[in-house]
Amino acid sequence: MLTGKMLKNLKNTTLILIVLMGLLIFNGVSAETVKINGTVNDLYNNPVEKAEVKIYDLISSTCGNGTCPLAVQFTDANGYFWFSVNATDYDKTYNIAVKKQNYETKTVPITITNLNNNFANQSLNIQIKGIANVSGILMDKDSGMAIKNARITIMDKGTTTNEGGEFLTENVTAETTSIKVEHDGYETQSPVYDLTAGRNFIKLQISKQYTSKEYAVSVFTNYPALIFGTDDIKKFTVNVKNIGNMDATYKLEITNINKNLQHRILNDKDERIPKIFVRSGEAIKIFVEVKTPENIAKGEYKFNLSVGSDEVNNKITLIADVSGTTGSYGFEPSSAVRGRTVSAGQEVKFEISIQNNASSDIYKLNASVPYGWKYYIADTQGSEITEVEVTKDHGLNINFKITPPSDENAGIYELNLTIESSKGKEIKTVSFKVTVRQEKEIYEVEISSPYSTKSAVVGEAIEYSLSIQNKGRAKDNYNLAVEELPAGWTYKFKESSGNSPQISSAEVDTGATKSIVLQINPSTDATIGEYKFKINVYGKANTTLNASILISGSNEMKFSIDNSQSIQIESGQEGELTIKVQNTGLSELRDVELDVTKPTGWDVSVVPSKIAALPSQTTGKFTLKIKPPVDASIYDHKVIIKAKSAEVETSEDQIRVTVTKSAGSGYLGYAIIGIAIIILVIIFKKFGRK
Repeated sequence: MLTGKMLKNLKNTTLILIVLMGLLIFNGVSAETVKINGTVNDLYNNPVEKAEVKIYDLISSTCGNGTCPLAVQFTDANGYFWFSVNATDYDKTYNIAVKKQNYETKTVPITITNLNNNFANQSLNIQIKGIANVSGILMDKDSGMAIKNARITIMDKGTTTNEGGEFLTENVTAETTSIKVEHDGYETQSPVYDLTAGRNFIKLQISKQYTSKEYAVSVFTNYPALIFGTDDIKKFTVNVKNIGNMDATYKLEITNINKNLQHRILNDKDERIPKIFVRSGEAIKIFVEVKTPENIAKGEYKFNLSVGSDEVNNKITLIADVSGTTGSYGFEPSSAVRGRTVSAGQEVKFEISIQNNASSDIYKLNASVPYGWKYYIADTQGSEITEVEVTKDHGLNINFKITPPSDENAGIYELNLTIESSKGKEIKTVSFKVTVRQEKEIYEVEISSPYSTKSAVVGEAIEYSLSIQNKGRAKDNYNLAVEELPAGWTYKFKESSGNSPQISSAEVDTGATKSIVLQINPSTDATIGEYKFKINVYGKANTTLNASILISGSNEMKFSIDNSQSIQIESGQEGELTIKVQNTGLSELRDVELDVTKPTGWDVSVVPSKIAALPSQTTGKFTLKIKPPVDASIYDHKVIIKAKSAEVETSEDQIRVTVTKSAGSGYLGYAIIGIAIIILVIIFKKFGRK
């Protein structure tokens, strides 16, 4: 029988053995870590950078229904992410959730399977759809004018262009798709675009749908009426377009013209022509020259230009507006355009020609405009003027610039420019009409930079100072983008120079100017030369600034880690990695070495310690030896590394070191357990008989 003291000793011994066994098991005799990694790509198979990736344990005991993430990561420039999880003796499922602005949120399940106590690392590729917002403007291909009330269809969503030809379609998939454009009188077109996540601005141009007849002709002019003086010669510019399917020769004829007006039809070489030959789809410019006699009466003289053949005929009406002259100091003011449309608060300009038909004279200039409107009269160089002198038989061009108030009501307003001759004592008035287009919100933006062209060496970041001016009447938020950069180049917009925060848009109040900085990073393999690109600003108003970079040379290097950026090392043992440092610049690098940041208590060495010189386009090798201490915890540790030289240094990268217990420690644990069991048997045999 066991005495009380013996029983107590036996219980204590058993308790000690149980605690020892628990410590051995907890310390990792059978523990194993499984790595889950993957990449996140868009529908173009491009990596999605800075996407938020979370891993959820579906049967977590600490958070109901698996709604709390175990860990959170953000994808790198290659769309890469990874997690480490503890393996169990049963199959276990996790959810990987991916989220980023302007992309769909996607959740993918992954199961860690136990096959005979063997666990395999898991890898997966997650593809997410980008969400695109598409804005743009639709214009006539021939005239460049905006087209309103056109139907724009992108995928399954349709919209209509507004008065300014603008359209906006939101929340469509960012992929390669066609944009269908429909409008009465125009050809239905479906150009294809590669939509990207976020804002997309597109300029669409469509052509009118002409007749399908073999023979058809279109005749038009932008200035059907010109102002003439007496004994004056001027030319009407006329465009003739063959809109039929066949090449054709057209006869040219002036009809219904006053017998006192002399006239000729000319080509662009001032040669008189009776006919023109125009190929199908092409347009030719011709000129109608008209001369007025000295004694012609004032008034409008209308006549027709007929363009035709045996198959087809078309004509337009032209007007010679004769103002006449009186006195020996007679002069004639004229303007080809008498009416313009403008948004409230925006400047409009009329060009006026003063023709002196007699003796030299000085002319005083003045104007009358509606209350609150601003105006000034300027020469062709933009300088404000109040008087001009015009010599005999010469002319002078001036500009009449007017700005209605920003709060002016919509409507048609008449303005007058008066010209008074000092010697002839004549006063003549040229009248204009301005149609003010008043919208609920007027948007206009301008972008500028003091230096749109800069020089740099390969690998050097270049900064541009930019100013965004809101010239409209409403606050606007402008998205920022760069187009036509070479492949491999990157850019970012910042609030200011240096390490200021990155931005993707800028809000600017009406009349205000916002200063920002654009940083461009050329690729390391860029060659010497000039690279042109465009800086786009787009909100409810859009604009573009053309810029360029002159690459002259470089000091650049990069490093890579052979095989992998991770390594497993038993505690107390040494592991090795090969680090390659490549001189990718155009100049030799001096004193190339590795800068290593290690965990406390670890031994890390580099062989060789330094490379004295590394020529351009060559690679140097380093051996990195890593030895964790014997008591290092079983966990993922980071060794931070970068390469540097006397001229340049790389950005930091990290090596993941997974520390494992040595196989011997496991066997030692089992040996201790076995010895403990033998001791228990001996105790029971010795004391059990008593």
